Amino acid sequence: MTAQRVTAILVVHDGATWLPESVASIASQTRSADRFIAVDTGSIDSSTKLLKGARIPTISLDREIGFGEAVSHAVSQLPPSTDPLNEWLWILHDDCTFEKHALENLLQAVVERPNVAIAGPKLLGWQDRKSTRLNSSHVSESRMPSSA
Repeated sequence: MTAQRVTAILVVHDGATWLPESVASIASQTRSADRFIAVDTGSIDSSTKLLKGARIPTISLDREIGFGEAVSHAVSQLPPSTDPLNEWLWILHDDCTFEKHALENLLQAVVERPNVAIAGPKLLGWQDRKSTRLNSSHVSESRMPSSA
């Protein structure tokens, strides 16, 4: 089996309230991302200072940039893919935290189902501290057209 490679992209926008817990949950994964970059969209709180203190490579963009454009910009900065069928993006936001097996479980799901193009965790509310973690995976299979 070919090893899966993961780039975690963390989009941050005035996320200082949640960022320490979010970064800690990413750092404590049983399966670490191979590359981890943050994109800060013009935060005016201490987000950029927290990212720098955590030694996370950070791209700084204008405050008006939205989530999708921030992710797209981060992807455009990545080196060319050498194995696109086994390279994954873990797209994150500053107000999410993850159970320690989250990435490992997501990767296991896509390895078991090679037709999966997108997988994501079950999202639960931040304020409900009993269910604040993203701790279960849901995978929907979609057949990708094969090139003939």
